[in-house]
Amino acid sequence: MGLGPQPQGKPFEAFTLKNLEQCFRNAWTDNADILSLCYTGTPALKTDFTRTGKRSTAGAINDGKHSMIRYYINNFTDGYNNDCLDLSQGHLTAKQNLNARPFLSGIKIAFCAVFGALFAARFLLNQHFPYPMVVDSAASDEAA
Repeated sequence: MGLGPQPQGKPFEAFTLKNLEQCFRNAWTDNADILSLCYTGTPALKTDFTRTGKRSTAGAINDGKHSMIRYYINNFTDGYNNDCLDLSQGHLTAKQNLNARPFLSGIKIAFCAVFGALFAARFLLNQHFPYPMVVDSAASDEAA
């Protein structure tokens, strides 16, 4: 596009001391985890890349887990915290009525239906198709 010269070199400047670089990366990632815990309730995402410079499968799975936890926190349990922050910042006074949300919302009913169906399917499959019994060959030899 002609906006400027193309970047050259490595994406991260290398430290002259490898030990110093790893200490810096660990401190940076630990700080990100603590700040993320304060704001979102879960550790920071993509910390495997920050620590090692490479993305891993285990890191992607952890990020998926943390994202699901964040979704749950934001949609089901974060209202009280936001009301407290609004009250402390003066956006909400103690005399105002809070907006009450219904106990059962569509998303809660959908979650209950999905998990109930999964539990029922597992229970019914175990009842009709039990795991094959493992016969201990040493015990059967002693009996004979």
